[in-house]
Amino acid sequence: QQYCIQISMIRYWGYPAESYDVTTEDGYILNMIRIPSGRFGTVAEINSTGCGRTPILLMHGLFCDAATFVLNPHDSSPAMFLADMGFDVFLPSSRGTTNSQRHVNLTTSDAQFWKFTQDDMARYDTPAFIDKILELNGAEALYYVGHSQGTTIGFMALAERPEYNKKVRAMFQLAPAGPNYERKGLLRLLFGAQQLLMPVVNAYKRILGSHEFGLHVPGLLSNIARTVCPPFFSVCRDVMFLAIGPPSAAFNLVRNILLIIDILFIIGIRRRRKLASQGARNAIEHFDISPSENLRRYGEIVALPYNYKLVDTDVYLFWSRNDWLTTPDNIK
Repeated sequence: QQYCIQISMIRYWGYPAESYDVTTEDGYILNMIRIPSGRFGTVAEINSTGCGRTPILLMHGLFCDAATFVLNPHDSSPAMFLADMGFDVFLPSSRGTTNSQRHVNLTTSDAQFWKFTQDDMARYDTPAFIDKILELNGAEALYYVGHSQGTTIGFMALAERPEYNKKVRAMFQLAPAGPNYERKGLLRLLFGAQQLLMPVVNAYKRILGSHEFGLHVPGLLSNIARTVCPPFFSVCRDVMFLAIGPPSAAFNLVRNILLIIDILFIIGIRRRRKLASQGARNAIEHFDISPSENLRRYGEIVALPYNYKLVDTDVYLFWSRNDWLTTPDNIK
């Protein structure tokens, strides 16, 4: 359903849209949407294949998927705007999101499917997306645009797989997500209460038999939101603002409430543990599994921090004073 919404939104505004399956080294089959040219009839349209255009990858943030970049009308949606500016635009959805819940051997009912963290997105997902994009476009390097968690994954990927630095011409990081420091709002409270919340998480897993936060009924949460939010709009609005901070003048409140509620809970339990750990330790580290597994994966019995000094490409950071999740201290 979410895939159909993304494709239909892009095509509704007169843009071509293509869909690709991208298989990672560890067997996950991920969805990636491509906008190979600008809006039909515009000067920016070069051709219908994307050949000759500079490829650009837009990586979404936490709790989101590729819909983040096509939610608004074409003149205010980043993906379609960039297509009109002459780019070959690629919109991947990371593992565990609605469009990327397939595996060569596993199903979403298997606990093993959900045993992934940001480490796996950085080590496997991002390189697979980059390689597929360069294969389709024919270029030697691309531009990377990350939003929120997408910025973290981008940094982690180039630190973990430094050979990919030569495939990224530059990184443009929007609301870069760093360690906890001085975050505000509901998420800060959740990070602080992680030990108290883990029994709830474990009970959820035992009762529902799921390693995924969310109900396996397509569109259920968005339908509930459409029923509840109109009569209680101010409540939905205030809850969202308590989580992310006050809005800007250009913020489309109705669209964002429905999008956020629809995809909010589609995230693996292990991944939430990873995020909580980062928030508590004020560091971007590999996931701390166990001494023996850490030794096998990282060569050390403890989980090591990522070495951002290995990121060897141009990096541009963009943030807002009103963003409660990316504060000036996080940027520093």
